[in-house]
Amino acid sequence: MSQATQLRGWIGALAPALLLVAGAALAAPTITGYGSAEFGMSPDEVRERLAADGVTDVSEEQTADGDLLIDGRLGGAPADGAPAVETDLRYVFPAGSEQLALVVAFHPEVADQAAVKERLTAEFGQPWEEEMAEWWLEQLAEGMPATPLGFSAWGGDEQQRHRFVRLWTFEEYLTVEYLDTGLLSGRQ
Repeated sequence: MSQATQLRGWIGALAPALLLVAGAALAAPTITGYGSAEFGMSPDEVRERLAADGVTDVSEEQTADGDLLIDGRLGGAPADGAPAVETDLRYVFPAGSEQLALVVAFHPEVADQAAVKERLTAEFGQPWEEEMAEWWLEQLAEGMPATPLGFSAWGGDEQQRHRFVRLWTFEEYLTVEYLDTGLLSGRQ
């Protein structure tokens, strides 16, 4: 058998595997922001979306570093299956930028961890491998205000390698961060 025939046979045998890999890449999560507030939106655009998302008790502050923070509260039982307790939200616009780069959702009930993780998995697929999550936890835990008890992370698709969702479990609360590292660092 010629080498060309062997090569075609080998490629033909790999075709189903390549289709599975391509399908998995197409099924990768798209991380666009939180609720209807999308990464890259201006503060005015985000403010317009808050009421439609059911966010109340909105307040704003400028940090000493120049970041704009828009805080709010999401209460009740949203249609997406989120926990029925009130959730505090923080929308972050880094200093020198008019673009949304980070949203942090603070969940006051650690007992909601399984439900929150299940909802995130339904939306973004399976979290990263346990080893990757452990590595991130080791890298990031040092700068945390409290020692995290657990960590799970989801990454964006091929075009969104700079977008992540991170679930942090602490002793008294949970946080879910929706972040665009490119916008946080000012690279976009």
